[in-house]
Amino acid sequence: AQVPDEARRQALTDIWELAFGDRDTPEGVLSGAIHIGKRYGKDESTEVDASIEGPNAIVFIEAKLYSTMSAADPGKRKPHNQIERKLRVGLREAADRDRQFYFILLDIAPLEALRALNSGASLAQATKPGATGFLGKWTTAYWFARYKYGSRGSLAPLQKLVANAGFPEMRAKDMAKRMGWLTWGDVFKSVLRSAIPAS
Repeated sequence: AQVPDEARRQALTDIWELAFGDRDTPEGVLSGAIHIGKRYGKDESTEVDASIEGPNAIVFIEAKLYSTMSAADPGKRKPHNQIERKLRVGLREAADRDRQFYFILLDIAPLEALRALNSGASLAQATKPGATGFLGKWTTAYWFARYKYGSRGSLAPLQKLVANAGFPEMRAKDMAKRMGWLTWGDVFKSVLRSAIPAS
């Protein structure tokens, strides 16, 4: 069934505020087309769980439930972990279409809760492949936080990523602002709040 436009816009606005702390949702997101499982990229490509494409905006949503993110594994021709790959491909896709790129990670619990599963983790630990199941979900939170908030107060990891993706002039702090975290509970509440009045 088609969702009434008002309910859709309300749900997307609520979701945007929960992910980014700002209700000023881009119009391109509110009016954009929603895709499930679409593949993006040319030489380097990735399938995106959900995406929104609209005027001046493209949003990649990486959804996790019980699984962890895929780690980099150069031996298997996977030089980048899953978050890095989404960011690299998304930045290029947005540039090709002259749009602003946003990235949302959707997971089972808040970022801080998943970080707490291994709060003292080092980069060396996070780089090792093999963390699986719920107790390994700290790796997803670790890498997301490393890029959004930096390491030891520096956004150098994200700056290096955007430069290596082909955007040496982009400021890391601008991309960091366009990275958001959501929980499944956030999504369910937002959808229910917008759907119940419309029913």
